[in-house]
Formats: sequence, structure tokens, C-alpha cells
Amino acid sequence: MNERNENELNDKQELASHEAEQEIAAASAVADPAPLAAPEIAAPARSSSATVVPWVVAVVAIAALVFVLIRGTSAGTENEAIAKMDGVTIKKSDIYDEIEKQFGKEQMISLIDNVAQTRAIEMESKKAGVTITDEDVKEEIDNIIKQYGMASEADLTNALIQSGATLDDFKNKQIIPNLKILKLFESKHPVTDDELKAYFEKNKETKFATTPKEVKASHILLHTKEEAEAVLAELKAGKDFATLAKEKSQDPGSKDQGGDLGFFGPGEMNSGFETAAFALAKGEMSDVVEAESGFHIIKVTDIKEAVVSEYDAVKKEVKLAYYEEKRDTEGQAWLKSFMKDKNYKNLLEDKPELAASAPASPEASPSASAESSPAKQ
Repeated sequence: MNERNENELNDKQELASHEAEQEIAAASAVADPAPLAAPEIAAPARSSSATVVPWVVAVVAIAALVFVLIRGTSAGTENEAIAKMDGVTIKKSDIYDEIEKQFGKEQMISLIDNVAQTRAIEMESKKAGVTITDEDVKEEIDNIIKQYGMASEADLTNALIQSGATLDDFKNKQIIPNLKILKLFESKHPVTDDELKAYFEKNKETKFATTPKEVKASHILLHTKEEAEAVLAELKAGKDFATLAKEKSQDPGSKDQGGDLGFFGPGEMNSGFETAAFALAKGEMSDVVEAESGFHIIKVTDIKEAVVSEYDAVKKEVKLAYYEEKRDTEGQAWLKSFMKDKNYKNLLEDKPELAASAPASPEASPSASAESSPAKQ
């Protein structure tokens, strides 16, 4: 091979390797078309799933290596030697087999599914005219910054750096692939303005309030249900709530105030207590409520209703929330149906054993194997 042909071959191999790395990175985002993943960012409890688990990152990195080794070469080079020592030649196929063994069949099947989904999404996105603009990416970055309570893009950048990633990595490997899925999903599930208005009315106080609803409540905390039932009987017999709270509540933080907890909004109390308190009307008292911190009797003494914007002012946010919820509930079923329509079949699923269980190349040595109150939240 002359020098020019060799250079051209190297250029093609480098391009194929780069495409393989991008494909694997995107596959990691397609694996779960749910909330965006932000490495090592402290998240609110309701969004704790939106983090990148370290082993997932490691799996993707190893997978990228496999595809760069195997796919990122010209045809017939799987047997190309990549290492030598006395009496031993290690080939690209040996490395693939070893990683395949260490992955296990289920992970390899999942990886293949994700890569296939990535390709299918790319093809269908082009066919549907789906494009992701710089403004789309900026809006998503702004949403993430807001969701995680960050002050600026610099905070997000620093959080990513601490996890060994860059903002560009995050955009290209997470945000853009996820936006493609979301936009393609939207194109296949059109929504009318009347449907969005109905969604807004149903969720306006919980999702679209500029100032959320707050309740002011007092409580009496007991350690056992029997104690709580006895105190409830006294209250129903006419005993004063504040007096009994001072005498019998086992919450040291509120008993001296007659059980008064002040005003609180959604997400400030543990979930069992919050659900019960927000269901009460002003002046109403609960039965015994079992929550994470014990057994409560709750009395709501005041309510500040939510302040909600008009629909037209938050229409864009309503549409985004509608599709995110729809994708969370229907996305996996849609993706499965989408792949079925493409006549997708994972051929590795039909194999009784991994290819790695086959005898290794005669030239490969065994040494080539790897060593292997309620408290406010």
C-alpha cells in the first residue's frame, strides 16, 4: 500500500471511530428517555433519579472502546494484531470477546438495543425534519439550572467538571439526543390547544403556580397509634387543641407553641403529613395520620391559596410539562412499538451462549484475559 492510500485508510478509520463514539454516547441517552441526567448534581428529592450512575458511565466507556476496535476498522481486520509478546499475538477480536464475557449477555443485548434505537431515532428524526437549534439547547440548559437551584451556567459547568465531564459533553451526549427523542415523540403525538388547557386546569396549582398554595397547621405527634387515638377522643370531646399539644405532643419543636408549625408549602414536610394537611379545609381537624415521623393529629388554621398565571402566559411551559409527563408514562411503550415497526431484531438474543464462550484464537494466550415534628425536608 502506498503512503497516500495508507493515509486515506487511516483517515477513514479515525472518522469511523469518531462516529462510533458519538453513537455509543447517544445510546446512553436513549436508554432511558426520561428526565435528563446531570452527573453528580445535588438534586431535589423529587428529581433524585436525574443523576448519572458511575457504573453506567463506565459501561458506556467500555462499549465505546469495543465499537471503536471492531466497527471503526475496515472489513476483515478483526483479526488484526494489536499486541504481541513472546509466542503470543493479541487480536482485536480477542479484546471484543473478553469485554463481551465481562459484560454478560444481558448487558450486551441492552447495549445493542440502545445503539439500534439511536440509529433509528437519527433516521426518523431526519425523515420527520426534526432539528435541534442552539436556542433549544440553551433553553434546556436554563431549565436544568433552574431545576437544580443553580445561580448560573458556571455552576453547572463546575458540577460537570467535578464529575470528569464538560458542558459540551453534556450537550452533545445527553441534551441533544434527549431533545431529538422528545421532538420526535411530539411529532408522533400531536396535542390540541383544548387538551393543553385541560391539562393546565388539572395541574395549575401544583405545576404552574407562581406562588404555591400554603397551609398553616398545628399538630400533635404521638409515638403509637393507641396514644394518638386516645388524644383524638379527647379532642372530639371538646378539649382545646393547643392545650393538649402542650401537654401530650412528643414533638419538642412545636409543643410549646401549642403544636403550631406555621405556614408551609408543597415539598416542605414529609409526604404522608403533607398529603393529609393539604386535604383539610381551614379549621378542619384530621383523624389519626400515620406518617414517617409517627402518628399525628393535624389541624389546619389558615390557608394561602396558590397564585396562578393565566394560561396564555405559561402556554409554552404547559406544553413542555404535558409532553414530559406523557413521555414518562408512554415513552417506553412508544419506543418499543417504534422499533417493532422498523422490523428490529436483536440477533444476540437468539444465541444460546455469548460468542465469547467459544474457544479463543490459537494465537491468543490465557494471559490476554483481564484480571479479572414532622421534620421539614
